[in-house]
Amino acid sequence: MSDIKLRIYYLFFGGIGVALFLSILSADFQDPTVFNQLYPSEGVQNWAGLIGALIGGSLLEIFGPSALLLPWLFVRAALHQPRQISGLICTYYAFVLVFLLSIIHELALHSGLIITEALEFYLQNGYTAKLALIWLEKSTNLAISLTVLAAMFIFSLVRMSQIISPLPFISGVFSGVQILLSMLARKISPPPPADNYSTTQLPNFK
Repeated sequence: MSDIKLRIYYLFFGGIGVALFLSILSADFQDPTVFNQLYPSEGVQNWAGLIGALIGGSLLEIFGPSALLLPWLFVRAALHQPRQISGLICTYYAFVLVFLLSIIHELALHSGLIITEALEFYLQNGYTAKLALIWLEKSTNLAISLTVLAAMFIFSLVRMSQIISPLPFISGVFSGVQILLSMLARKISPPPPADNYSTTQLPNFK
């Protein structure tokens, strides 16, 4: 893959990741989502508009605050080089990590480690973790279930270790900025014209 094409990918997927992160971060409980079809009279509060409210608010209601990791995992899954893991497998493990983190957050809320009365909307947990914890408590032994979840979480972290690391993305961003600055410097101060006269064109006085 050429450097120019890779930089375009960085700009495209990076822009989508930033927009997705802002839509999740600015989600409001009054904005319409998949689970809330009502439109507020004062307008949508989400910074990304109605589409951001539907996508970001729905992800927040499903996964809770762990959904804030989805934009980063999405960008890294799309841009990681070299591709030792396919994009489909990266997407699967990204949702597994977010889901397991939401269960851990729900356990902290359930055990009283986090005061729920002082939580903002985007710090409250999602529906999937609540349903998963209820199912684990009623259907299986909770200690065994937590051991299995911990093993799954560690395995997913190991599989996604190269994708989660921000170093390749930061290096790519700095390389892109360096290329843009060099192109801008060439336009501001172009190099002097090359000397077209060669020694073979000079007359021989001997």
